Amino acid sequence: MVKIWKIYGGAFVNKVGILLPPPGNVVEMFEKVKKAEGLEEEISILLSRSEKEKQEILKESVALIMSSISLDDLDVAKNLKLVQVPFAGVDTFNVKELIKRGIILANVHSNATAVAEYAFGLLISLAKDFIRSDRDLRRGYWHGWMGKEPNMEIEGKTVTIIGLGSIGRKIAEFAKAFGMYVVGVKKNLQNYPNVDEVYGTEDLLKAVEKAHFVISALPLTDETESLIDRNVFNAMKGKYFINVGRGLVVNEEDLFVALKNHVLKGAAIDTWWNYPEKPLQFAQPSKYPFFALDNVMMTAHAAGFSEESVKRNWEDSVRNIVKLFLGKEVENIITERGY
Repeated sequence: MVKIWKIYGGAFVNKVGILLPPPGNVVEMFEKVKKAEGLEEEISILLSRSEKEKQEILKESVALIMSSISLDDLDVAKNLKLVQVPFAGVDTFNVKELIKRGIILANVHSNATAVAEYAFGLLISLAKDFIRSDRDLRRGYWHGWMGKEPNMEIEGKTVTIIGLGSIGRKIAEFAKAFGMYVVGVKKNLQNYPNVDEVYGTEDLLKAVEKAHFVISALPLTDETESLIDRNVFNAMKGKYFINVGRGLVVNEEDLFVALKNHVLKGAAIDTWWNYPEKPLQFAQPSKYPFFALDNVMMTAHAAGFSEESVKRNWEDSVRNIVKLFLGKEVENIITERGY
């Protein structure tokens, strides 16, 4: 049985605090996974409706589903064993502090297909110049054969994928299906399916020089912050850049200058440096006027947000928590590296 608790301090051991808006069927998810995994004990779900309830949830919970946690919150959470993130990014957490306190931090990679599809959609849009064609034809101006402006075929072209995690590997799979040559960049060198060559991060410039398209699928860590800078863009002269990783892995000013000065032929950016404080609020995504450039596509950190991926993210998060209660190994544990 799964209970949603309104009064705290009960006898149940398996208490899960949810400090994010959960899907409407979250109780059913727990029931289904609990049955599939063979957990007979009850689970209590604790939902927060106020700051006071949040503090009680922090005190009671063995596992928390949340997007960040402060040091003050950690001091309250004396029973906490697992922080489960229902998406991939964990750069909002103090990973070393959690490890120091013996608390597991885990994420999910259930949106890999959604992000990879989106990244590849951006790549095709750049190659075929969809945005400019749509925008200008609305005003009666014709590109394509009438304007003597051919588009690019991607078959036989090279794509360099920076970051070969679950998303990067899925992008490679799609690229191979389109007949592309795939170069990967990864700190740990090994063979990967659908990847023709792999370079270490120390050879990043060599890897991007080979490409017609460069896609960043990097998480944000101390090692990756501002990794992609003017040196990388200068090595990519006349090529396309796509970012579906994290905004801060790219030097903001260097990217703007590279686009403004047409060092890059074009870019498609889904992850940024500035975000609204709350959903649906207004905020420019950068302190630089990317919106004024005609060689950049801008999307609002939407790559991983598909109907299917949100469902998988929560299902896999629930499964991880049930595994914790069963004493099984939790999946996707974040290490001190930040992934």
